[in-house]
Amino acid sequence: MSQAATSASATPTTPQVRSTGKKKTIGAVLKEVKVEFPDVTLSKIRFLESEGLLCPSRSSSGYRRYSQADIDRLRYILTVQRDNYLPLKVIKEQLDEIDAGNAAGDGLASVTPLVTADQFRQAAVVSLSREELAERSGCSEQFITELVRAGLLTPDTMGMFDGDDLLVSETAAKLSEFGLDARHLKTVRTAATREADLVTLAANPMRKSRAAGGQQKAVEMGREMTALLVTLHGTLVKRQVNSELGK
Repeated sequence: MSQAATSASATPTTPQVRSTGKKKTIGAVLKEVKVEFPDVTLSKIRFLESEGLLCPSRSSSGYRRYSQADIDRLRYILTVQRDNYLPLKVIKEQLDEIDAGNAAGDGLASVTPLVTADQFRQAAVVSLSREELAERSGCSEQFITELVRAGLLTPDTMGMFDGDDLLVSETAAKLSEFGLDARHLKTVRTAATREADLVTLAANPMRKSRAAGGQQKAVEMGREMTALLVTLHGTLVKRQVNSELGK
């Protein structure tokens, strides 16, 4: 869905093909990419190198020299950070796959949108006990209990959990590594409830109408709106964090 994330189709292709043309200094690279990414800095580019995402060559005097392939790689990194909000760890994994020749499609030209309506179709049928959920998500049963109390997990009347509960548990477990427990995540659940109320309010007239296919149209409308709201929410959170922590 084009509204959900900006396409990176203009990003050049695979990093394995090294350019034999004239190489550029880091200053010249900064000037070139700043047109598209005004927030990028020299320190940002050096940081990406220190993290192993960029590997420019060095001149005999030790200065960095960037080929066109290096610049294409930098643009890819900056694009998926900006449009897909991917952490550097995930971007590096993607680049490693591309370097190894394991990536499908057009290499660096392929960027998956952050959010699409299809992602909000009903989850596959999964039925997990509390013990199975804890094992599959890598959480303790106590943590699962805390997530239930905080309203992030919703077992059915038989005490079983579905695929969405599994994803919530896995994500919550990763966030707990940063010191966020179920009490902190309760604020996320509250925000999600309010946003869901907005979608329901807008889609309900269609659902209640007597028009042919009204129910299905309301469902599709809900998916579309949910994708847009999640994108908006993610963008606002990202901007606020950048403002408070520095870009």
